[in-house]
Amino acid sequence: MPLVIDTHVHLIAIAESNGAFMSPKLKKNPLFKIFIGKKYGWKGDDELFDRNYAEIVARTVRESKTTDRAVLLALDGIYDNQGKLDYARTHAYVPNDHCRKVCDMYPEFLFGPSVNPNRADALDELDRVKSLGAVLIKWLSPSQDFDPSEKKYMPFYKKLVSLKLPLLSHTGYEHSVPVTNQLLGDPQLLVPALQEGVTIIAGHAGTSGHGHPVEFFGTYLEMLDRYPNLYGDLAAVTGITRFGYIAKMLKRSGFMDRHIHATDYPAPPMALLFPRKLGARKLAKISFTKNLFDKDVEIKRALGFPETVFHKAAELLGIQ
Repeated sequence: MPLVIDTHVHLIAIAESNGAFMSPKLKKNPLFKIFIGKKYGWKGDDELFDRNYAEIVARTVRESKTTDRAVLLALDGIYDNQGKLDYARTHAYVPNDHCRKVCDMYPEFLFGPSVNPNRADALDELDRVKSLGAVLIKWLSPSQDFDPSEKKYMPFYKKLVSLKLPLLSHTGYEHSVPVTNQLLGDPQLLVPALQEGVTIIAGHAGTSGHGHPVEFFGTYLEMLDRYPNLYGDLAAVTGITRFGYIAKMLKRSGFMDRHIHATDYPAPPMALLFPRKLGARKLAKISFTKNLFDKDVEIKRALGFPETVFHKAAELLGIQ
């Protein structure tokens, strides 16, 4: 039986000694202070927080009854016109080297580096992280401030194809890291990469989330019909912002054949969002499941997500 791989797990790191950076604005955000900082033991000691976070996530994967491995994602920042990291405009930066170090420490993790195509050494960095065991490249363009459709990124796409590295690119609205432009999450901006032959995994499957003024999901569905190298991940669809898309996903013929399991950890799945679909007994059972990886899988299975979703990532990433 192929492994169950969660393809969308965030490494959060803030210690300067690890090369990481988090802006004061983001550190003061109640979402970070209450839901992240408190849970993972941040009391002003950045290094302790980084160690705690990595260990807790690894242990949670290790103790999971449903999930075998997790792709641990680094996060590149914003780059200036000279291709240098712009700390003044970057809100969160988790370097690839720190992510690789954590992956070396914990066999539960697969290496998911992040490379902003605007960095001066972007192509060399793709070669380097591939040699270090990268299974994909992660983008968060609304927060990294670049338009994936620009022609200047064609060498980057050609390099991804030659290295056989899939691109996990955020689509839809971004809810956690401050953005420069939410419209940079439009999946249509990935068309040049798709036409070049890049295997694209659309993070969040083109969903914007509840209450946002621009909806990308219809466009995304049309793109699935046109580009066989387009896939999507199902990160955060069991959470408060994106759960409303599940009914459409399950009803659309062939949709699940092109989508892979993901959680968006540490974003919490919420069984309470599906009282009618789950019923009282399943709702209670899943609600008391402490392991977030298990909770997400159990919700999806109870809602009718097919087993192929949970095993497809192993095939797509070539993991045995």
